[in-house]
Amino acid sequence: MNHVKIKSTSLLCQLALAVSCMLWVGAAHSADQLICREDAVPTGAAEVGAHQPLFRDCPQIADLDFTGKVYGKKYYTGLFFSKPVNQSFYAQADDGLIIKRGGVVAMVTLNSYRGHFPLLKGDRPFYIEAQVSTSSNDPDNFPAVWLMPIEHNLRQEDVYEPDPRGFERWFELDIDEGGFGPGGHHTAISWSGMWPNYKKIQNPNPTSKDPLDRMLPNVFGVSYSPENLTVRWWLNGKKVLEATRPYVPEIARRQRFYLIVSAQSHKDISDYQIHFMGVRAFVGEPIAAPN
Repeated sequence: MNHVKIKSTSLLCQLALAVSCMLWVGAAHSADQLICREDAVPTGAAEVGAHQPLFRDCPQIADLDFTGKVYGKKYYTGLFFSKPVNQSFYAQADDGLIIKRGGVVAMVTLNSYRGHFPLLKGDRPFYIEAQVSTSSNDPDNFPAVWLMPIEHNLRQEDVYEPDPRGFERWFELDIDEGGFGPGGHHTAISWSGMWPNYKKIQNPNPTSKDPLDRMLPNVFGVSYSPENLTVRWWLNGKKVLEATRPYVPEIARRQRFYLIVSAQSHKDISDYQIHFMGVRAFVGEPIAAPN
């Protein structure tokens, strides 16, 4: 997911998307299904001691910054290194936000400056989940819900002593990605090196063989424990996968994470939309790193 290139679509594709989007938005889910209105602490949060609500949000198109210069908005429509995507890639639903293929929302602003939401600190246990669906199950679809540390930016704030100048280390946590198999795809990635020759190690067997209907309003979650550097992925309230060292590196304890939801494509064959209905996060008390 690192350095994803957001591609524009043709006018014809955008018109086709607009028509299908209007049809899809009409099939809104009832409000009592939305995690953005749910108060109970999820099992994944309780398991790691993340009982404190950090934020909860039902995204709206009015929450989006299309300029890269507005710091009062909740979401930026680009990545830390890319220009914002224009408003034609987004639409309002009764119960959330529609992100068309090529669109992205991130909880930090251009150049990785802190945005509206508090960051998930790596020295504290946390749990975060997002509720999304897609307009089709085409295997070319590449919907992604993922976390990146704000320290990994163009200023290279992920360089730590005694590493040499320009040697970066960071932890990427992909809550779910589509198009890799019949089920969910969940990865913990330890990155290191000097640009552009980064190296990574990630957990084996990240793709579930259990078929997943992505057209349903699935809730994708992940918990993180700094005490034992373990992450666990959750799908609709059920634990599905676990990873720990070396895929969850020690540097994760020193970094702060934010959410990205992106509607990409593997081969630019199909057109689709993500329905982003809500997100919420929980944290626990800071844990001192082992000596």
